[in-house]
Amino acid sequence: MSKAGASLATCYGPVSADVMAKAENIRLLILDVDGVLSDGLIYMGNNGEELKAFN
Repeated sequence: MSKAGASLATCYGPVSADVMAKAENIRLLILDVDGVLSDGLIYMGNNGEELKAFN
C-alpha cells in the first residue's frame, strides 16, 4: 500500500506522511510531564493524597 500523499489527522492539524516516516524510527520517548505536559497544578485529596492535573 502506498503512503504517498497520506497524512494523519490530529487535533493540532494533519501530520504529513514524510513526518510519520521519520517518526517510525523512534523507539523510546522519555518526557518530564510536571509543568511540561500539565498545568503544573497539584491537588490534595481528602486523605492527604497528592493528585496532579493533566490536560
